[in-house]
Amino acid sequence: MAGREDYEERRQNRIERLNNAACKTAEQSNAAINRSHNLTKDIPLGQPNINGALTGVMNKSRNAAAKAIILDKKSSYYADKATAAEENTAISSDDPNAITKLQEKLDRLEAKRESIKKTNKERKKTGEAPEPAYLLTNLGANIRTIKKRIEKLERVETMLDETIQFEGGEIVSNAELNRIQIIFDDRQGDEVTNSLKMYGFHWAPSEQAWQRLRNPNALYAAKKVCNIIK
Repeated sequence: MAGREDYEERRQNRIERLNNAACKTAEQSNAAINRSHNLTKDIPLGQPNINGALTGVMNKSRNAAAKAIILDKKSSYYADKATAAEENTAISSDDPNAITKLQEKLDRLEAKRESIKKTNKERKKTGEAPEPAYLLTNLGANIRTIKKRIEKLERVETMLDETIQFEGGEIVSNAELNRIQIIFDDRQGDEVTNSLKMYGFHWAPSEQAWQRLRNPNALYAAKKVCNIIK
């Protein structure tokens, strides 16, 4: 239950961060467009730019307007991301109930496949056209994909919640966060950093660790980067 609550809290926090970012950049966009307007509002329409006296003001106004457009697009991007996060019904591997949800989805797809097969048999007897072949093909592909995901998540559940020491740091198989983390004693150079990125690790400032989603492959990659295995 606690794991589920933590997952939902992280999900809601992400949505809130995106909404806040959307509001902040929208405010900055409005401020920029107001600045653009205020710079030129007192200049009479059609006033000649004698000896370039107005050039600096006009450039500042155009720059502010351009900045407003960029910030408005950025605000829309954050707002769209927040909406997508709220409406997302995909089953995340971070969800503590992921296996159960995937199994339920698998059961529904298999039942649908069996229903189509049964319908096609009945239609064959009466000479009716069967359901399009691509329906069964797509269902079969989705079923195989879900089965593989369930197998991977089941392997994750058998992993130890452990800390592995190595010279210069430690690898943490963090079950609570569902991450494989690498915590170095010292800042690493470009060679190690590039290797970490190549193996799918990302820097998490909140954890002061390089991490990626927890699974056996991630643990193997961490050991590889840290020279525990060759």
